[in-house]
Amino acid sequence: MKYLSIVFILIFSISFCQTQEATLYFKDGGEPISGYAEIYQGYKIKFKLEENGEVSIWTGAVVKGITFHGFEFDRSFEYVLTQKFKRYPLLLELLTDGEVKLYADVLKPNFYVPVPLDGGLGVWRLPKSTKYYVKRDSELYASRLKGNFKKSIREYFGNCIGIEKRIKNHQFRWATLPELVEYYNNYCVDF
Repeated sequence: MKYLSIVFILIFSISFCQTQEATLYFKDGGEPISGYAEIYQGYKIKFKLEENGEVSIWTGAVVKGITFHGFEFDRSFEYVLTQKFKRYPLLLELLTDGEVKLYADVLKPNFYVPVPLDGGLGVWRLPKSTKYYVKRDSELYASRLKGNFKKSIREYFGNCIGIEKRIKNHQFRWATLPELVEYYNNYCVDF
């Protein structure tokens, strides 16, 4: 088990130390640019147009987010204001998009592992130490989900009967939070 943990930490560390193909998105809605990037110091983005080109450093002051390509699927990160950090946005990974967006602060020393589903697609099983944030488009700040799982979910997602049933029979828990948010976006939102 110790060996397996070391391997995952090394893979995670290497994936963000290398420059990857990426697309940078701007707050003003300007044309996205493609090039090569890496996340630097947990909240900055080192970006260059060509693999051997000049590096420029970007932050949440101008950039909305970045999508990395080449991890067998795309991984998107967005700068998000949270209730705790209202002045400086955090660079969080977007796990689920929709009426409610689910973010995870995975750039800290935490790591996570892909888990196959029935249809062959993967979801991320995140360790308990990962910080989760949820945000509706109408909200200015993302809210952190923490503490008691049932209480946190009820406070944010309200009275969705399907979610309540799945929490009671243990289908939804911290490890399946992306599935819970997708369920909410698909079945509990009034369109």
